[in-house]
Amino acid sequence: MQQAGAAVFTVTGTELLLRITINAQDSQSEVDKFLGYLQWTREGLREFPYPIVLWLPHRLLLDLKQRARDFWSWRKAELRFLDESPDAAQVAKLLAVNPPERSVFFQTDGENLPPIAELEAEIAQLSAQDPNAPVLVTFYDRLGQAYAQRINQGRSSNLDQDRQKTIAAFEQAITRAQTQQNLSAEMETLNRLGNFLDSQSSYTEAIAHYERSLTIALEIGDRGGEASSLGNLGNVYYSLGQYQQAIDFHEQYNQIAREIGDRFGEANSLRHLGGAYYSLSQYQRAINFQQQSLEIEREIGNRAGEANALGHLGNAYDSLGQYQRAIDFQQQSLEIKREIGDLSGEANSLGSLGNTYFLLSQYQRAINFYQQSLEIAQEIGYRWGVGTLLLNIANSQANLDDHGQALLNFQQAKAIYEDLQLDHMVEQCDQAIRECS
Repeated sequence: MQQAGAAVFTVTGTELLLRITINAQDSQSEVDKFLGYLQWTREGLREFPYPIVLWLPHRLLLDLKQRARDFWSWRKAELRFLDESPDAAQVAKLLAVNPPERSVFFQTDGENLPPIAELEAEIAQLSAQDPNAPVLVTFYDRLGQAYAQRINQGRSSNLDQDRQKTIAAFEQAITRAQTQQNLSAEMETLNRLGNFLDSQSSYTEAIAHYERSLTIALEIGDRGGEASSLGNLGNVYYSLGQYQQAIDFHEQYNQIAREIGDRFGEANSLRHLGGAYYSLSQYQRAINFQQQSLEIEREIGNRAGEANALGHLGNAYDSLGQYQRAIDFQQQSLEIKREIGDLSGEANSLGSLGNTYFLLSQYQRAINFYQQSLEIAQEIGYRWGVGTLLLNIANSQANLDDHGQALLNFQQAKAIYEDLQLDHMVEQCDQAIRECS
């Protein structure tokens, strides 16, 4: 600058503003002050003779557009960058494994996903410039994630349409990755599409995508991707009631996680192993796995994992007849899930509380929790959960001698299970219908 050379000023670290806790006596947050300064000093900044590059996370970018409009209107360009660091790539692959319980599609933090309209506009613009642009793989993948996130958060106004758009976006990303021979991107998107299909109870299709992903991971020697695919296969076989097969996959997942030092994956696999052993009525073994998982989740600060481990512990103590302890764990789990906005997890916790009150013979209270859970499950298109909750509501109604309404709910649950080809659950409904008739 002293020699009159060219210079660019780069401003980084704005993401730290989001982490600062406001003191009770402060009237403004650090974000408020930052955006205010940008707006108030805009005239002075215009006189600054050097270009300024301001790095912002997506959440701050949205705030900037709304709350510092004059400053925003003077921008010369807006560039969007994807995190391709090894650590970020590894985390993305590991997080591709479904969260535990009967959960839904893995989603990135909503702050990192641009709005659907913005993604679609960028795809249209890029496609017009270069229909074969490599970056379109990423944009279509993110569009699929955004649509899936909208469904899973219960914000979809047309569930069938958004479901089709989710699948179409992921399939576009996969096809383009194949054309470009980008095996890593293909593997990751196959896992994400498989997770979405699993969340929508399309188990056969999900398995096919997970198996393709696993094949690619083995081909390119990606241990993290291999672990994700194995864990996801374990999840879908759990949904199918094939618990021993689920255990086999999760044990392989756990082994790889330990080998590569992946604490997140280790906790995740332990939690799923606990869930499978719970379904095999090995409750103490299930508790041991969940306790190990809970310790790691708290150690690494994973609130979602902590909530799910607490929920599983509640289920296990239910089965041991320790109902108050079960309620305590489920309430803790529910509070965290609501705090972090985990809608499907909230449905799980509400359903589990219903189970506990059913075991306490408080059938009307159980129905109240089941109904709250059912509303969420219907909202996010979680058909496996809808069937289970209808079955639970019907069992509660039968115990209240409301046999007519119970029979209707048993029949609705059976129809869902038949459509999902879950024969073991169809048999359970048939037995209940015979007893109720």
